[in-house]
Amino acid sequence: MFKTWFKIFYRNSKKNWLNIVINIAGLTVGFAGLLLVLLYLNDEESYNATNPNVGEVYRVIHKMSDGEIWANSTNVEGIKYKEDIPEVTDYYLSDGWYGSFVVKIDGKDFYTRNMLRGNPSFFNFFPYKIIEGSVQKFKEVVSNAAISEKQAKVYFGKKSAIGKTISFKGRSYIITTVYKIEGKHYYMPNVVTQFKEEPKGHWGNFSNTLFVKTNKGAALTDINKKANAVWYKNATEPRAKEEGLTPEEFFKKFGTTVILEPLKDIRLKTIANDAGPEGKGNYELILIMLSLSLLLIIISCVNFINLSIAAATQRAKEVGVKKTLGLSKLALARQYALEIVVQGFIAFILSLVLVEFILPSFNDFMRKEISILNFELLLKIAVFSIIVSLVVGFIPAIYLSKFKSVEVLKGNVSRSKQGVLARNVMLGIQFLISGFFLTGSLIIYKQVNYMIHKDLGFKGDQIIVVPMNEYKDRYKKYLLAKKELIKYPNIDVVTSNSFIIGGGSSNSTNVEYKDISVQTNGNAIDFNYLQTLNVKLLKGRLLQENISSDTIKNVLINETLAKAYNIYDDPIGKKLKVGFSGSKTKDGKYEIVGMVKDYHINGLDSKIPPTLFFNWNTISWMKQNFWMVQFKIKPNNVQETLKYIENYWKENIEQGYPFHPQFLNKRFARTYKKYQNQQTLFLILTTVVIVVSLLGLFALATLTIQQRLKEVSIRKTLGASVKEIIFQLIKSFLKITIISSIILVPIAYYFMENWLQNFVYRIEMPMLPFILTPMILIILVFVVVGLKAYNATKIDLIKYLKFE
Repeated sequence: MFKTWFKIFYRNSKKNWLNIVINIAGLTVGFAGLLLVLLYLNDEESYNATNPNVGEVYRVIHKMSDGEIWANSTNVEGIKYKEDIPEVTDYYLSDGWYGSFVVKIDGKDFYTRNMLRGNPSFFNFFPYKIIEGSVQKFKEVVSNAAISEKQAKVYFGKKSAIGKTISFKGRSYIITTVYKIEGKHYYMPNVVTQFKEEPKGHWGNFSNTLFVKTNKGAALTDINKKANAVWYKNATEPRAKEEGLTPEEFFKKFGTTVILEPLKDIRLKTIANDAGPEGKGNYELILIMLSLSLLLIIISCVNFINLSIAAATQRAKEVGVKKTLGLSKLALARQYALEIVVQGFIAFILSLVLVEFILPSFNDFMRKEISILNFELLLKIAVFSIIVSLVVGFIPAIYLSKFKSVEVLKGNVSRSKQGVLARNVMLGIQFLISGFFLTGSLIIYKQVNYMIHKDLGFKGDQIIVVPMNEYKDRYKKYLLAKKELIKYPNIDVVTSNSFIIGGGSSNSTNVEYKDISVQTNGNAIDFNYLQTLNVKLLKGRLLQENISSDTIKNVLINETLAKAYNIYDDPIGKKLKVGFSGSKTKDGKYEIVGMVKDYHINGLDSKIPPTLFFNWNTISWMKQNFWMVQFKIKPNNVQETLKYIENYWKENIEQGYPFHPQFLNKRFARTYKKYQNQQTLFLILTTVVIVVSLLGLFALATLTIQQRLKEVSIRKTLGASVKEIIFQLIKSFLKITIISSIILVPIAYYFMENWLQNFVYRIEMPMLPFILTPMILIILVFVVVGLKAYNATKIDLIKYLKFE
């Protein structure tokens, strides 16, 4: 029985080899796409998955009065949550980001990245496997340190690290603990140290990252409510009293809401402005990739069903003979479904080969180290491929099994209405999906192109950004570098600011004008900074070094802040009350002397924040946030200039640290890199989908026109022209294309409009893609089907009419 089935399957496959190749190729690409996406998703979801405390650990974030959500917390709230909320058993406060320092060990220097400082409870939240020493020993003294097994080998080779002394940043530490990081986590540091003393602060100083740990089974909504009650009592009520407002009025004006974010959700689903030092996963891209891969599988399945139904007439007599010999409908359906399951299994095996082949390029593209050796996931995909094959297989199998023996043996099944309708519906779905990919690609291209060419409000040409590593005396070192490096003929300007274009450190506070309060970014700048970037002055003047008050009370604002205060037309001379401490003015107010044009800092998917500009000396503690020097250099001999800066840097500014210059334009370009990735991905998938669709259309057209060759012969005998015959043959395909294009418009518009909502600065929905897509599909139908139709007009009439 099986041997007979296999022979029939082999002969039919050999006869319809083009259909088999197209079917298997389509499913192979679909399964490969799905496997890649799921491997990527699995890698992202693996963050914190091995942490046994993952269900009880939450990061404390804050929603500010302007709606912005900050990942940072104050230094004082963690202890209060532990004291006042019974469900909170512990808290961990740390620097928000890793540090990188030159570590001194026995006279040798080791530049070390990913160093984390916090309070002693680190291992209560991230219980890594302890290789040497103990957690308890680490907690005993603030001068104790823990290092990773990997870092211990770098420092000491095969020798034990326990008891050894390391020094950096002016402090010495004794290593008491060596740990091994298994899996991926929010923090994956090489070295863990403790604060010299518990950080001081107040309820308005958001400077560190805070985690809290709760009892098992504690309700998140209850803890959130209690945390906000603690904040209200300790922050809102005292501040309201200071401002002479009721707590309700203060909360409405300056209110902060505490949000506890589950550790397991941070990597992919955080609502804050960052996801920690290990970075943020691109959840939106994963959803897009998953949706597109499923659409690719659907279009491959539609192709499969369509071609199977179209080819069914070629096997009609086979069905008739089998039914005459007593084979039941169920047995017939099972046999034909098994053929397609075999093809699906072959497609699955080929998809594994394809994924293994393209995975290195995918890893480079996504900056990942994903391996295909995930047997649990492979098993799921294998089961999924079998289920898909069964579903796809039983549709044409049931259609075949319903043929009536008498009719098929007489040859009366080729033009059944059910077969034509099923084929047309499937073809319409295929055109719909292809059209969606094509329309989406055109819209994404226009948006990304808009982002790349939009006027950003500044000019970063030939501006180099160089980060500083050591915290001590950064601003003093900057002044020294500025004084010396400006003498080099290829360096035009040396300048600096605190709120760096392309993202990074920022400070904000409430700034009041009359009864209006706005959460505002503070941007400390050197006198020549705005001129260097060609930021346009709209009103008043820029800050000047020879005016003493420009380092005491005078400030600049951007357009956004001026509009928020309703002083856009006349901002000069207005006085602002700034929430930053350390004011040199008697009344704590600053005078506006100029207004500059808005310029982009964080990318086009973020609003330009209200910004206050002041000199570094105006608020002196701002110098603690100094971290980058910016050079404007001449375009000639760029490498020579960079080498000169590097040599000076390593000799006079930061010995032992790496030198990492960046062009400012490239730094800003990172803000839309993920959207360029989406554009590339959509383009690749669109190409694949259209190729699969065209192959399917070609095979379908071949089968359909072959069934109508007798009709062509009769028309040609009756005097029909070649054009008339071609039009008759492609008319049904054109009709389906037009109907699909009409249905496509609202679907594509809805999904692409939602995608465009991600951008604060975006294009209006263009109409051209909705016009071009049907035109392109119609042209492709004319080319593919028209070519087959034209060949059909060249047939030998006698061959098809000799028995009529």
